[in-house]
Amino acid sequence: MSPTSALSIISSVEFRAIIRRRWFLISIAVGAALIVTGTIFAGGRAGIPRSDALRAWTLAVEVIGGLVVSACLGASVANRDADGGWFGLQVATGTTRAVVTLGRVLGRVLVLVATFAVWMALAWLCGLLIGNGSDWPLIVTGFAGIGNMLVVLTVAALCSVALGPVSSGVMGVLAYIFSLALVNMSSAAEADVIGTSWSGLISSLYFIFPRGIVSPLVADLQARDVAGLAAPRVEVNGNIVFIQPASWATVIWTLGWCVLLALAAAGAMRRRALS
Repeated sequence: MSPTSALSIISSVEFRAIIRRRWFLISIAVGAALIVTGTIFAGGRAGIPRSDALRAWTLAVEVIGGLVVSACLGASVANRDADGGWFGLQVATGTTRAVVTLGRVLGRVLVLVATFAVWMALAWLCGLLIGNGSDWPLIVTGFAGIGNMLVVLTVAALCSVALGPVSSGVMGVLAYIFSLALVNMSSAAEADVIGTSWSGLISSLYFIFPRGIVSPLVADLQARDVAGLAAPRVEVNGNIVFIQPASWATVIWTLGWCVLLALAAAGAMRRRALS
């Protein structure tokens, strides 16, 4: 069997197995219920238009729900199945460890994309019902969310080679926080609201590590302070910092890091003991 065929089969098996699991179905249902709840009850309160309320609730679901789903997906790539024998059984078919690992990561990426597709479609439908029309900025925000959560998934996948599920998931979430912090602090440095001694370090980290992908809609909601807890307004040293939307260079750089992390996980599994 060619590596491409094996990769396709393993990713398909992983995808079908995960979408049947109870925790995944509950995550999808809770996220969908929150989007509908936000559409019905949040609109028009506290002076916030219903359109912004729907967007803020959807953003909260995509950030918080996305973190839960992506961390759980990435954290289960290697550890338990490697110790429990399932990973070894897949390798025993003649497929290399690297291909098995990449197939398992790819299957989980497809699950993450499917999760966001459900939430994005529901939010788009709710937007039509309240008169938003085809809310393409919200769709773009969903794709940006997928990019951010891919960082969480791949970091957790790499950590799962050596760490347990909980520790791997936590590392993925911390990577997400770090990537957004880089964007916020880089914007603060450009606005000259932090000391010049820190600006060089922040710029260096920004150009090396993966960066949070901020959509134009999130930047607008954040500037107007109506994005909710998922994207609060950024203040540094008492100054409001306006975050700019991510460029295509940032998107490509962050996705490139995700590919690199997946390959690193595949390479690390070559030396991991299997049961």
